[in-house]
Amino acid sequence: MKKFSVLSFFLIIVGLCACVSCGYLISTAIVTSNLFQYTSVVSCDDQTVYAISMKSGATETELSSFKQELQAQNGAGYICEKDGKFYLIASIYENFNDAELVKNNLQASGIETEILTIELEESNVEGNFSADEKTILTNCLKSKIETFKELYDVAISLDTNVFDKTKAKLECNTIYSENVSTKANFDTYFKESNNKTLQSLQSALTETNDCLSNLISENYDTQNQTFSSLIKQTYCKILLG
Repeated sequence: MKKFSVLSFFLIIVGLCACVSCGYLISTAIVTSNLFQYTSVVSCDDQTVYAISMKSGATETELSSFKQELQAQNGAGYICEKDGKFYLIASIYENFNDAELVKNNLQASGIETEILTIELEESNVEGNFSADEKTILTNCLKSKIETFKELYDVAISLDTNVFDKTKAKLECNTIYSENVSTKANFDTYFKESNNKTLQSLQSALTETNDCLSNLISENYDTQNQTFSSLIKQTYCKILLG
């Protein structure tokens, strides 16, 4: 009986070792294969913003003279096309109530305006991404709307004399630097990607950086354009361009 017990114990130990070895081999095969990999989606929700239109017309040319006047008065003077019609935009607001308040104030001064509701579509990227890659992609997808919010705050601070022009420029420099870093992080991981969605995102990041570079270089659109107008025009280009 003693010999049989020792033999049985030995066989049990050998069997357990075999199971552990097989389990290790199977788990290694799963990790190194694509069998249980899945596609994750990194997304940015759709957004709605509200633009104040000072004038509208059938052609962009009709609004050109009014554009210069508006830019001299701190308005964006950005001309956009929507549903086959052109609109001269003074500014964009994240909340409808803010846009409506501005519209009512202008109306009280005898100036008729129109609020345009602008839908910014949801954006997403599919793929097998690490945690770091997901974080970078999330920041990139949110870049436009977050940059708009930051520039909007600077413009409001400048208009209400919370910032002087020098302080506003410094804030714009910081926003530009943040966006350069965001794009550099993207390029580190995805610059050589053949994914069309990623390529489109790369182009959008480049366009945003170009707009911000134009802002901090103070490349004014018209001779009498103010720096506040240039900030507003910049975030209009980033969101609507």
